[in-house]
Amino acid sequence: MSRIDQNMAVTAAGLLPDVVGDNARELRSRFRHLPVQLHTSGLAATYAFLAARSHSASSDRLTGAYRDVAKQIRVHLADKGMVPAGLGTAVGPEAHRAMLSALGEMDAQSYARASREVSVLFSWLRRLADAVYTQVKTETPDEEER
Repeated sequence: MSRIDQNMAVTAAGLLPDVVGDNARELRSRFRHLPVQLHTSGLAATYAFLAARSHSASSDRLTGAYRDVAKQIRVHLADKGMVPAGLGTAVGPEAHRAMLSALGEMDAQSYARASREVSVLFSWLRRLADAVYTQVKTETPDEEER
């Protein structure tokens, strides 16, 4: 039997795409910021951000990463019975609209619980992004090479 944090680690690991260079730096930066964004803006606003970026990120891989994170939020909350089950398998703009509606219709206690569930996922994404996407250091030429 696995622990809840093990399941979330596996889920988060599955959301990290293979990216390199500037895309990796951008994705790492965004994943590192998600827990803060969730805390300061709230779950609905953070989900809306992910939904928007899932259609407008700077590369196909980043677009896919944002789309996958938004989908995983829907799947996870649907699995927990916190949003309608169909949201876990829904796709496209209608899925985002339905998810935002579901979040808006939650009572304060359910919304806080959903936020906590997503917070755990984001914490794992941040940790794993730090481990997987190492910073690319910009090398400056020595004085003699200039």
